[in-house]
Amino acid sequence: MRGIFSRVLVLLLACIVAIAFVLYNHDLVNRLQDRNRRSNETIAWFWAGTQVPFSMLLLHDRLAVCTECGLSLLSTRSDSGAFRMYCPDCGSVTKWVNAMRWTGSERQVFESQARELFTQLISRLDYTVILTDIDGVPQVRDGVSLPDELPSQRSRSLRRLLRALDAENEPLPLTRADGDTIGWLHYGGSSLEDEFRYVPYIELGLLMSLALVLLLGVRGEIRRERGMAWVGFAKETAHQLGTPLSSLLGWLEVLRDRPDLPGDTELQEAIDSMGKDVSRLQQIARRYGELGRTPSLETESVNTVVEEIVDYFRSRPGLMGGNSRIDTKLNATRMVSLNPVLLSWVMENLIKNSLAAVSSRKRGVVTISTRNVPDGAGGVEIQITDNGSGIPFVHQKKIFNAGFSTRRGGWGLGLTLAMRIVEEYHRGAIRLVVSSPEKGSTFVISLPTIAETRPAERKHRRGKKGEK
Repeated sequence: MRGIFSRVLVLLLACIVAIAFVLYNHDLVNRLQDRNRRSNETIAWFWAGTQVPFSMLLLHDRLAVCTECGLSLLSTRSDSGAFRMYCPDCGSVTKWVNAMRWTGSERQVFESQARELFTQLISRLDYTVILTDIDGVPQVRDGVSLPDELPSQRSRSLRRLLRALDAENEPLPLTRADGDTIGWLHYGGSSLEDEFRYVPYIELGLLMSLALVLLLGVRGEIRRERGMAWVGFAKETAHQLGTPLSSLLGWLEVLRDRPDLPGDTELQEAIDSMGKDVSRLQQIARRYGELGRTPSLETESVNTVVEEIVDYFRSRPGLMGGNSRIDTKLNATRMVSLNPVLLSWVMENLIKNSLAAVSSRKRGVVTISTRNVPDGAGGVEIQITDNGSGIPFVHQKKIFNAGFSTRRGGWGLGLTLAMRIVEEYHRGAIRLVVSSPEKGSTFVISLPTIAETRPAERKHRRGKKGEK
């Protein structure tokens, strides 16, 4: 209970951190948008503040010069001829002439410097900026002046772009010193701003991924702990069985040494049966002892293991039931690497389950067949088929889960341990092929051949050594 509470606490803290990240990044985006708006307002004010003086300078490009004293004043006359007017310095009406304020080369330098300045200013922005006149006609895009006459297709494209920009940000007015609006500044969002919009969701996804990894790690740890617990249980069971088995073996030897044993046929049969049962208990103890460590594999035919376990069941009518029988079809010829003790345990579990399933039948049949898998797949298959009660569809995906059992009093460990023995120790596979209620079930065990097993076995052994 304490471990569950600690894991829930970790997940709760992860959720709090995720919410904190989302809130922080949401605030970050808002601050970035405000900063972006203020920056664009500054650009607009700068543009408007400089545009008016530049316009005035370009507009008043003539000077009236007094021919008597040389006084120069801004001229509003467009002609270049001489004229007379009052001179404040001379104190009388004198002759004046119109002269150009800027030479052609000076005007070109001035205009090129101004355009270069604004081009550099706009180029520093990482988003689109369009300046339009008071009527909304585009004049400058990203610091580059647009021609007065635009092709219709480009004009429509600019109009669509302006609508998109205005939908994203409200255009800013460009005003003169007297307050009159002379144009509009249309701008979009920066790529950084667009990226920041997705940052909270990205980080939330990352945190959720971390939480998922943590959850999977916790589940894996729980499974590992369960596996180690069963291994410890199995080893302790093997150890506990060892003492009474040794005692039983000693008593059997005492009984066999009795001088009247040859004449007591009934006692001799009982001793022989007890010896077989003690050997069976020793085999069970060895099975439990093999769990949790890499078993030694022998090159052998699966038919040998199948025949031994079938003979064991046939020799004990109490296990078979009066209406049941076991048929065999042993056609496999390939040799495989296997552990006879553990594989016979798997076969015993499957046969017991099949015999229990056919116990209510008038003629219960359990068929065990072996065959070589076609060359394309390789390996050997052992198939266990019965005509019993079958497994309900809702339970078929759970039968290999530890603790799951459809029989009252069952521990739900047989198929779980069978899967572990086949997959981890023999590098094979075990699966339920088909099962229908009241029609029976079919299980298949697939084992690789020797050539396929040995590299995997070596890798498995190296992995086990590394764990130690």
